[in-house]
Amino acid sequence: MLKKLSSLIRWSLVAIGIYIVFQLLSGFYAIVNGGNLTDLIWVFAGDLHQDNEDRSNFLLLGLGGGEHDGGDLTDTLLIASYSHIENTLSMLSIPRDFWVKAEDGAGMRINKIYEYEKARLGDSEAALENVAEITSEITNLPIHYFAKVDFEGFIDLIDILGGVKVLVEEEIDDPFYPCHDLVNYCPFKISAGMQQMNGETALQFARSRKTTSDFDRAARQQQIIEAIREKALAEDLLTNPKKLKKIWNVFEEKIETNLRFREILMLGKIGDKFDKKNLVSIVLNDEPTFRGGILYAPNREDYNGAAVMLPQGDDYRKIHAITNLLFSHPRAAVENLAIEVMNGTGTPRVAERAAYALNRYGLNSARINNYPAGTLAKTTIYIYDEAIATETAKILQGFTGGEIEFGPVELRKRGFDLTLVLGEDWKAID
Repeated sequence: MLKKLSSLIRWSLVAIGIYIVFQLLSGFYAIVNGGNLTDLIWVFAGDLHQDNEDRSNFLLLGLGGGEHDGGDLTDTLLIASYSHIENTLSMLSIPRDFWVKAEDGAGMRINKIYEYEKARLGDSEAALENVAEITSEITNLPIHYFAKVDFEGFIDLIDILGGVKVLVEEEIDDPFYPCHDLVNYCPFKISAGMQQMNGETALQFARSRKTTSDFDRAARQQQIIEAIREKALAEDLLTNPKKLKKIWNVFEEKIETNLRFREILMLGKIGDKFDKKNLVSIVLNDEPTFRGGILYAPNREDYNGAAVMLPQGDDYRKIHAITNLLFSHPRAAVENLAIEVMNGTGTPRVAERAAYALNRYGLNSARINNYPAGTLAKTTIYIYDEAIATETAKILQGFTGGEIEFGPVELRKRGFDLTLVLGEDWKAID
């Protein structure tokens, strides 16, 4: 028996060795035939976990770190989903004041969940797994991977890359930005326009909130993530062993993740071929005319004086409607087709309210008008190019119950990708 087992082990080792040699030779063959060192490195990349819609889903937490009070409070909570079929990346940011319940039923802002679960369980990885389960419930998206990075790791990563370039859409002048001691203020100011940022400046840009809002900050954090990806590709990191070693040291010391090395390589391979046009993002917020605007601020007295955010309807149905478009129909979200909403009911302002509702859920209601023919009996979605509009039309149908038809010439000439005409059977979007 022992002899058979020893023989089995030897043959297993031989098989593993043959596999490794085959992979190496495949890599060298690719290089000889016009490839490069990156081709060889990709040989060792491992497949990512996927859900039943061929998506790999990630939770990113950013926090202060260190031993001081509040070091485990999360400044950033972002869910990202990569579609292997569509080659799209969808990102959703949840504001830090969003109210949730921990695994044991205790209610708190979402930025405190990791700290609470870590203290309750005495284990960081178990706490991260619980945070992933909570965000999965919020978004209706299974979470495969998580990564937690502290401020020092964030700064080090960007500095290793040589900084990043970010478009600052509006000047920021924040006299109340906290110093590292969390006691004094270190005013932060940056002008509008394309700016080169080192790690410290990028952190300030991502965290500043006193003169803007949590929602603005979440959008800036998404900008920084995209800027890091672009700079990493521009630097061709995989052919720079020194930088690779420094980045790996940051991962080991300051980033906690359940991603394995081979899976990180696969992310690099995906990023190397990714087109930024296939990136789409939404920040949950409380502005009812904006994308993601399905939150509201309840009475503070009901939450011990704390300023918190809740989803409209006090459940996750509206968030799931947003994430259905963002994650389950990423191509429609990326294409962001322009929709004209027309009132064919005879009741004033119906189209305006419908357009705002569609915008909240992530659709692009680009124009509001009255239906030229006066009234229409049944709500109808007119498309003009079946090749590009079918998926968005089906999403509209889910929201409105309307029939899908090819649009008449007089509506086609108005220049929109789709036209939604609200008919006399119209019922408001919840």
